Amino acid sequence: MSVLSKRWRSLWKMLPRLKFDDWMFPDNVNRCLLSHQASFLQSLHLVIDCDFVSHMHTGILMGIAFGRHIRELVLYVNGFQESFTFPLSLCNCESLETLTLGHNVLIDVPSPVFLKSLRTLHLDGVEYTDDESVVNLLSGCISLENLVVHRVIQADVTTFTIAVPSLKRLTLTTEFDDDEDSVYVINAPSLKYLKILGDKAYLIENSPELVEVSLTDRQVTVDGYPIASYVENLLRSLTSVKRMSLKISSYLEIKFPTGSIFYQLVSLELYTNKAEWWNLLVLMLDSSPKLQVLKLNGKLSGENNHLASMNWDQPKNIPGCLLFNLETFIWKGCKRIGEDEKEVAKYILRNTNRLKRATFTREIYEENNSQDMFENLEMVEELESVVRASKSCKLVFESTLWSLSNYDV
Repeated sequence: MSVLSKRWRSLWKMLPRLKFDDWMFPDNVNRCLLSHQASFLQSLHLVIDCDFVSHMHTGILMGIAFGRHIRELVLYVNGFQESFTFPLSLCNCESLETLTLGHNVLIDVPSPVFLKSLRTLHLDGVEYTDDESVVNLLSGCISLENLVVHRVIQADVTTFTIAVPSLKRLTLTTEFDDDEDSVYVINAPSLKYLKILGDKAYLIENSPELVEVSLTDRQVTVDGYPIASYVENLLRSLTSVKRMSLKISSYLEIKFPTGSIFYQLVSLELYTNKAEWWNLLVLMLDSSPKLQVLKLNGKLSGENNHLASMNWDQPKNIPGCLLFNLETFIWKGCKRIGEDEKEVAKYILRNTNRLKRATFTREIYEENNSQDMFENLEMVEELESVVRASKSCKLVFESTLWSLSNYDV
């Protein structure tokens, strides 16, 4: 074994992926990188404590990595000293395909970069010198397809502009302490998948190819009312989307502008644990003539879904999607379906002509609980007694054991 170990001792020099977490000895890492002998470095993952490692050492490390034709770089900077400024000289790496920057990293880009091979970019809580640094960074990523942005501090940028012609996927998360005046402008003509978590002003200027959208607010309210009704503005820009998920903390004030029709929408997911959630449901049904799949979800932040403050008032006219297109109806995650919720379910069953399958999934706290079993049987009997518009509709009733993992974060 001692003979074999000598042969193995240098095998690490040919490894394509290197990872250094929470290290405090940059000279050792320098020697490792300088000793690396592979033709290229596939991936380098660095987690740095800036209280112990100087900015100069960090810059040297990345310079060595870029000289090895690195394809993926992950850099997280921790500590309480000043932020590490990502070197502008390294913003022209032709081999880099994936870049992740996190925490105490400062983006100071006074002129456009040139990262021609970059396809995936994660900006996790980083800081920016100004609005122009955001524009100059993203405009230089001419092949970028996947962008993930997590904003924590908003004071550095007032208008966060995402203008990337090649972008296909965008995930945008904003935290509670964001500046209320911050605005996000999205100009991405190739964008297909959009996920937003936050309560900011979003302006979508040019995204005609959107396929799937997920909108979740942070439930930031003042005296029970949302700080900003950003959902209305977003919905104006999403009339061409095909699949949509809405997780909104309040439906009380949401209204559609006249003429907003979702002509391409075929699948809708709506969370049902906020008062008068059915107001938005009716609006969406009326505005989505081609809807084929409707999913109602009772889960959101672990709250009880039975929060209705007013009785369900069914629409005067039956929406066209119920008459001609809806085939699948799913109601998932309910702990208890109240009287108003039952009326909504009955309305869907009575008026959906082409419905093939309706699935109701209840959450129970413990197996063989007599109260849960009684309520479930009562619900099944009541819904099965409904005269369904579609003679071929199959009713399915399921139960899942409740756990914290059942809830979305």
